[in-house]
Amino acid sequence: MSFTKSSIIRPRYLNRVYILLFALLITSCNITRNVPDEKYLLNKSTIIIDSKDIKSGNIETYLRQKPNKRIIGFRFHLRVFNSANPYKYKGFNKWLKTIGEEPVILDTFLVNQSVQNINLYLQNKGYYQSIVNKSISYPKRKKANVTYSIKLGEPYKIKTFHYSIEDSTINYLVRKDSLNSFIKKRKPLDSDVLQDERSRIQAYLKNNGYYFFSKDNIGFDADTSVGKHKVDLQLNIKNRYILSENGERVPLNYLKYKINKVFFYPNYDPRRLVDVNSSKIDTTIYHGINFISTGDPGILYKVLDQSNQIRSGSIYSDDIVQQTQSGLNSLKLFRMINIFFAEELADTAKKSKDDNLILFEESRSKDTVPFGLLNCYVQLTSHTLQSYQAEFVGTNTSGAFGTEGNLSYQHKNLFRGAEIFDVKLRGLVETVQKNKDAGNLNFKYSLELGGSVGLSLPKFLSPFASRQFIKKYSPRTQIAASYNFQRRPDYTRTIASMLFGYVWKNSKFITHTVNPVEISAINITDISSSFQDQISGKYIGNSYKNQIITLSSYSLTLNNQNLQKNSSYTYLRLNFESSGNALAGIYSKYGTKSIDDSTYKILKTSFSQFLRSDVNITYHQVIDNNNTFVYRIFAGVGYPYGNSKALPFDKKYFSGGANGIRAWSARSLGPGSVKVENSGFFNQTGDIKLEANIEYRYKIFWQLEGALFFDAGNIWAFKDENDDAIFKPKTFYKQIALGTGTGFRANLGFLTARFDFGYKVYDPIIDPDLPFKPWVPFQQKFMWKDVAVNFGIGYPF
Repeated sequence: MSFTKSSIIRPRYLNRVYILLFALLITSCNITRNVPDEKYLLNKSTIIIDSKDIKSGNIETYLRQKPNKRIIGFRFHLRVFNSANPYKYKGFNKWLKTIGEEPVILDTFLVNQSVQNINLYLQNKGYYQSIVNKSISYPKRKKANVTYSIKLGEPYKIKTFHYSIEDSTINYLVRKDSLNSFIKKRKPLDSDVLQDERSRIQAYLKNNGYYFFSKDNIGFDADTSVGKHKVDLQLNIKNRYILSENGERVPLNYLKYKINKVFFYPNYDPRRLVDVNSSKIDTTIYHGINFISTGDPGILYKVLDQSNQIRSGSIYSDDIVQQTQSGLNSLKLFRMINIFFAEELADTAKKSKDDNLILFEESRSKDTVPFGLLNCYVQLTSHTLQSYQAEFVGTNTSGAFGTEGNLSYQHKNLFRGAEIFDVKLRGLVETVQKNKDAGNLNFKYSLELGGSVGLSLPKFLSPFASRQFIKKYSPRTQIAASYNFQRRPDYTRTIASMLFGYVWKNSKFITHTVNPVEISAINITDISSSFQDQISGKYIGNSYKNQIITLSSYSLTLNNQNLQKNSSYTYLRLNFESSGNALAGIYSKYGTKSIDDSTYKILKTSFSQFLRSDVNITYHQVIDNNNTFVYRIFAGVGYPYGNSKALPFDKKYFSGGANGIRAWSARSLGPGSVKVENSGFFNQTGDIKLEANIEYRYKIFWQLEGALFFDAGNIWAFKDENDDAIFKPKTFYKQIALGTGTGFRANLGFLTARFDFGYKVYDPIIDPDLPFKPWVPFQQKFMWKDVAVNFGIGYPF
């Protein structure tokens, strides 16, 4: 959502903002005003290392005292704190002190502790003879700089690595998997690597049935007596011990476990205790699983069985448990899923014969090691199955204010098989700048009404899907239908659509979406005379014709964000679409082209034929809890051919707006360097889109965040009457628009409201009536038309 700044902010209001900011700077210009006499503000902490093997950023976390946080080099929070009256603790002064940050006073004790922490860290990295020095300088009154100088020296490196494992079976398994070991010869003796190796071996053994094995049973011996900063490293796994009646320690081998019985509680309520002998408890055995419920279980057992990977008689595996957890989560039916195990205490030596027949799939004679038995318990607590939601929100699209209403209904278990049924209704009314050339329609508003029905099934409805694929990835089948009515000043349009597709995750971070069939019928009527004159006989006019879109699409989404940790991550989305190719092949053999426009038609309506693909890559670089850089690249191209002369309007690209080049309003940039004469609204589209964005985000106080950004990009056409709109490989870079600006975001938890103020830096638009001066700040005087304010919900990317 976007609008020009001139329609919202007047210069007289800006004067008040400038006065407030100036007053803040004046009252807090002395950042040491609250530093007591004979004390010093910690101005800067610097780490100097004589080697590139250790990064200073890794050492910063071990400093016990750090300077006040900065925003673009500016100690905003300290200055806010200083602007408060130090002797008053109520009202506005209390508020300033709450959102501000007290000055960090130099503490030499904490500096010395930082030196100790750095030494310990370096020793853990194998640098046992490193030297860490500190120095404190006082460049200005009441300010102190601390410098940590580090001489790493030569690290201790691993010369030999061997195992000492008492349990012969564990010894065999660990050596068998040694190629995956994190410990490598001639590498530094790094304690973090040793801990990672302990975790790796624990995970490997747990995936091979050793349920009770813990990394606490793994230790290391490092012999540094070999000299020359070399280490002989030994990994030890000792047997467990029990005390005999005589008090002697008796060694025990580690026990491998199989699954004995599996119990599912499909309607488990943790707030209610049920007597196990109650007649209300119903037990049903389905495919070897014991389903225990009180009353109606609420879901078909075969659906839970399909998501379950834990089977009676199988070897215990952490991975299998995680796959079961993920499969049950994918049903989107349960708010709590609790999987736990209890050991079945039995004399396996006496019951080995019976156990073979009843519990185990493989013969006891095939295993030289006795097995322990585990009972698995899966407790499932359902979400609320049915929900309704109604919302009314204000909208702002390219300066058009309006109101949008949404009404939705969802049932998460329609046919007792975890089918998700959705019904959505939507209405939108927006004001539109009245245009005296809008023909007989002459609307003062636009109207949009629509609805959709969707059904998501926890199945893969396809004759080609294997049971193994369904078990491993838990795919869902999506079926949807929608209808949308749009009445605008320039035309009236209806869109009826149907979709059939699949979605699944093949890893924690990657999601695949395949829509083999997506059919849309677009009908455009009541085109205004002014708009008809604008598009008549032009290439863009082919996008505003009645047509049928028969689409097949694939998209891949990668998102490795860790929601439990504030760390850097990458987001990638790749889309590919194909339309009309199968129909074109059939009609080219058996059909005939219409006389009026030389296209093949279905029910007297042309079908579109095109290829379209785009990629969106975003990298979030987290500097610390207060500062983040975000980098984004977007590239998309759509190519019409065969039965189409242009992409359908909804498949064309546009630039500008809250999520693009924010110095331009939505749909007001491009194509190329063409100045488009608009009839009261922006509607500029193209076949090719390139965008790049850099955004610096910082926390101000409470839930308020700030941002500085720089955007670049544009759209182009493959064919157009104006040569300046066409993409040309040798000159397109001259038409890339540049914009910069700042923004504010209010993170309210349930949503993030955003205002971005963009200013044009390089405007490639060529106005034939004016001299070409693209560098706006340097070649033109300041004008409000070069400023845009964009409002959005959520982050731009």
